[in-house]
Amino acid sequence: MPVAQFRLDEKAWKVYWQDSKGKWHFIYDIEPNEDFERGIRMIIFKPTQLTLKDLNVKPETIKETDAFFSWHVNFFTLYGRKHYVFMNDFSRLSLTVNGIRTNQASKLAGIFKENLEAYFAVEEIPDNLANYYLDKCNEKTITETDSRSVISTMNEIMLVIRSFEGETDKFKDKDTRHKWNNRFIYKPIDYKEPIDVFVKELQARAEMES
Repeated sequence: MPVAQFRLDEKAWKVYWQDSKGKWHFIYDIEPNEDFERGIRMIIFKPTQLTLKDLNVKPETIKETDAFFSWHVNFFTLYGRKHYVFMNDFSRLSLTVNGIRTNQASKLAGIFKENLEAYFAVEEIPDNLANYYLDKCNEKTITETDSRSVISTMNEIMLVIRSFEGETDKFKDKDTRHKWNNRFIYKPIDYKEPIDVFVKELQARAEMES
């Protein structure tokens, strides 16, 4: 059975749910608070404890976040280089990128946005949709992890990529790596490919707020 999808209209502060036929239904109005309003207007990074230590940064406390604009973060060694893994809470879309060194929390958002923009181009996502999401990346905050499910999926991706490390060099190319990872089917999203889940939600959000 598909998981119910919920969506926030941040202009009117109303919450909707989507039925099995794709029709949206109003549920209730919400009372915005400072933490939640910040959370839907920026990218939220949720590094693991080891990653927070590597970045040398203290997490902020945020009560509520929007899963579509939230990314869990971890790091591992791939092909002899440290790679950071970003996994979207809502869709399980992921990026595995290098270039972030120890104590470089200030570079986290910039490198993430640069790689996400490049990946959007690889997937030929229309500019209006790409810009809608990338505009949210101009501000960021770092908080703690809050989903064992996302962490488990993120660790699975790291394990799978590492398993190919000695057999092929094709995953040295980040475009190839990202396209393959984001077509891997995960149980937490009802056997749908992460890229499809992400793009469908991206289209719906952009249309609702246009």
